[in-house]
Amino acid sequence: MIYTETVEKRGYGLSDFVGLVSANAAKIMGLYPRKGALAIHSDADIVLLDPRRRKIVRAAELHEADYPPWEGRDLAAWPSLVMLRGKIVVDNGTFEGDLKDGQFLSRKVPDEIRSRPAV
Repeated sequence: MIYTETVEKRGYGLSDFVGLVSANAAKIMGLYPRKGALAIHSDADIVLLDPRRRKIVRAAELHEADYPPWEGRDLAAWPSLVMLRGKIVVDNGTFEGDLKDGQFLSRKVPDEIRSRPAV
């Protein structure tokens, strides 16, 4: 959805999009550079979006317990591959991982970010 709203509708470049959804988000949550970077000692968590696959979101196709707020949204791209720490866990919509693959990471928004205005 963020790809649709930023890249397709507002003309953001791909590097700006990647910064918004990875590096900047990881920094805000105090997880950078373990998350949000493709670098040595960083987790290799990667999502490949295919902009040739437009898709309308349907709850029945998601792993949600209830109604998702994005039901019916027309998305300009859809994930074709998801890697978690370098392991393929989703390939063309098929979950190939293990529910034990996830790992809890304690996070804390740094004081320098919390002290700034929200807008």
